[in-house]
Amino acid sequence: MTAELLNTQLLKINKEYTELVYAETWEDNVSAPLLMHVFDEYCAMENKILFVGQETHSWGQMNLKPSPEDLLTKYREFNLGKTADYGDGKPFRYLRSPFWNFNRSLFYKGNWQNSEVTNKTNGFLWTNISKFDCKSTTPSEELQNRNEKGFELLKAEIAILKPDVVVFLTGSKYDERINKVFNPVRETILPEGYLYQLSTSDGSLAPRTFQTKHPRTLLGSRRNKMPNRYREVLEKIVECAFR
Repeated sequence: MTAELLNTQLLKINKEYTELVYAETWEDNVSAPLLMHVFDEYCAMENKILFVGQETHSWGQMNLKPSPEDLLTKYREFNLGKTADYGDGKPFRYLRSPFWNFNRSLFYKGNWQNSEVTNKTNGFLWTNISKFDCKSTTPSEELQNRNEKGFELLKAEIAILKPDVVVFLTGSKYDERINKVFNPVRETILPEGYLYQLSTSDGSLAPRTFQTKHPRTLLGSRRNKMPNRYREVLEKIVECAFR
């Protein structure tokens, strides 16, 4: 398995997907689809991890119909949050949000035995359960229904990428979509929806698949008296996935 081969396979299904969605008329506040590019480091990892978030916070414009090749280049240049370009004329930014810190920490904890690995290594992959956003936030139910093929695309991507570990950082917001595509069984690891292990009868998800809340939510809130469960969830996934 090489990154070149995986990217070729991803490009094929991405072209099929974009042809379908571009055939429709979209508002200018709907983002372009988030399409993955595989870095060479991913193929060398002992524990290949795919993180699945909720939706992007702007990602180009769907109505401009950027080509799949352009979208793969955009993903590559985003560099897993290390060279984020917000188009505001400011220098590229290294994102240190709870989401990206969680991903990098979990990736490193799963692959630290490789002496060449740091938490800056492009050895994991990231996508979202919703392939686009609307006004930089969650698309309406109507938009989600129009994008059913985008939710199904994740299943095809996983079949190609064969990650050893999949982590849904989605909370419960997209459970209906996850259930429809994968029909998983959820085993509670931490109560109150803080951590599940997911399994599927058809093998469409890796045996080590987990679902938790968005890392920003895991950090809790003193104002709303929500406990900080970030470290607990991170360590519990490490325990279940890598030990």
